[in-house]
Amino acid sequence: MKIPCSVEILTLNSEKTLERCLKSVLDFEDIIVLDGNSTDGTVELAKKYGARVISQTDVQEKEVKISDFSAVRNKGIQQARYQWFLFIDSDEYLSPEAVAEIRKIVAQGDRNAYYVYRLPRKCVVKGEIVERSSTYPNYQTRFFYIPATSGFIKKIHERISVKEGYEIGTLKNPEYVPMDDISILKEKWRNYAKMQIRVIKITPKTFLNLLFSNSLIFVKYLIKYALTFMSGAGKRMPFLHEWYNAYYHVWLVQEAFISLIKCKK
Repeated sequence: MKIPCSVEILTLNSEKTLERCLKSVLDFEDIIVLDGNSTDGTVELAKKYGARVISQTDVQEKEVKISDFSAVRNKGIQQARYQWFLFIDSDEYLSPEAVAEIRKIVAQGDRNAYYVYRLPRKCVVKGEIVERSSTYPNYQTRFFYIPATSGFIKKIHERISVKEGYEIGTLKNPEYVPMDDISILKEKWRNYAKMQIRVIKITPKTFLNLLFSNSLIFVKYLIKYALTFMSGAGKRMPFLHEWYNAYYHVWLVQEAFISLIKCKK
């Protein structure tokens, strides 16, 4: 019996990774693929696995990149057939153990202690699960009962807004996050930095706040990397992945400075 829960997946030319993602959520009753008018085999693959394919936008233009992630995510909520809702990226996949855990939660209905859950996330590099990283422990709120939330907020690095009175639980079992080649990740993270700064009004004061906070985060990552390097067991995150994950915060400061200079002209 399938799990009465809706799953949302955002896609744009995701043919290479989507099948693995879809296979990991086959036990769910309702799979929604919100597509950005892909030109590869993404749509056909989604339909093959029984997903409902919905366009992210009303325009006919091909390969439309998302400018407001919350708006697209909320469109998925509006299309959901069930009150329990899970969202996962097209290049990620759930562990079978996480699926079993979610099945049990949904079956318990109103007997659950929590109605919003974080999922532990583990990175995968070249097919190997990473056990040591400066980004660990890594959790994201990905599974929830829709009435316990107020929809997604923030145009980039979107997150679900939880209504007052609801606490957040944590699943025991992970979702897996395969890491792209470092050249692809660098481009992706740099673009995210540009998008994040674009939605902020940069003034001298906000720039200094960004400079201070992101400098602290950068140093924190380097310290955590050193500690991770010297201790623990299992596969370690490759150095360049660690470095550019930390360097994202340098890019944020650089983009904020560029924005500040443009505003003064």
